[in-house]
Parts: sequence; structure tokens; C-alpha cells
Amino acid sequence: MNRNPRRGTGRVRAVCAAGLLLALASAGAAAELVRLPRGMGGVSDIGAIPCKVFSQMVVVAPQGTRLSLLTWAAGYYSATSGKALFDVVSAANAGGGPPWDFERLTGQFVAYCAANPEAITSEAVKDLGRQLGLEAT
Repeated sequence: MNRNPRRGTGRVRAVCAAGLLLALASAGAAAELVRLPRGMGGVSDIGAIPCKVFSQMVVVAPQGTRLSLLTWAAGYYSATSGKALFDVVSAANAGGGPPWDFERLTGQFVAYCAANPEAITSEAVKDLGRQLGLEAT
């Protein structure tokens, strides 16, 4: 049997190249969904993102975006009140009403930003802090 090991490699290369081009094109299309304001290359401070952009980011990556802002909020609350997010949420839950879980906490960010697209995300964090009973946020 005389097999040519190179036979068909041109077709395989063409299919691989087409797949690579398709992947790159779709990645570029997804990147256009969220446009960061000038000077924000790489999102160094999620608390400075305009709510309009945050709302777009939540659509693209709902859990990760919500978690990122909640993590930022935990640091903000700790720095401004000296209290850990766990303690703030535990105290708020002791007051009755629906429990403050991940969905409710981060849902407040989403709702605030949807209602206030010109605000920045740190204002959504301050609003949540007030709802949790942190007066000096």
C-alpha cells in the first residue's frame, strides 16, 4: 500500500484556517457589544464604570460582572465603614424581609444602573449600602 501522508493536508489546512477566521470574526463582534469610555482600557476600577456600560456588561457576562462589582463593593464598604460585607448583610437580614442573597444584592446594582444610566457604578454601590443600613457610604 502506497499512502501519501501529505494527501488531504491542503483541505485540512483550509478548513482550519476558515475556522480560525470565523472564531476571530465572532470574537470581534462580541467585543463591539461593550465599549468602555476613553481612558478605561482594561477596566482598572469597576467602581468608575458608567452605569450604561455596566448594563451592557451584565448582558454579555451576567454572573462575572455582578460578582466583580459585589467584590468591589465589599472592599468599598470595608474601607468606608470598617465593616465586612458579611457582617453588613447579616445585620440587614436580621431585620426581616426578603433575604439579602447574591441575586438580591447584585440585582440592586442592575436595577439602579438601568434606572440611572448616566450614573457610575460606585453610586449603585452607595445606594445598596444605604439599603443595607450603611449610612456613611
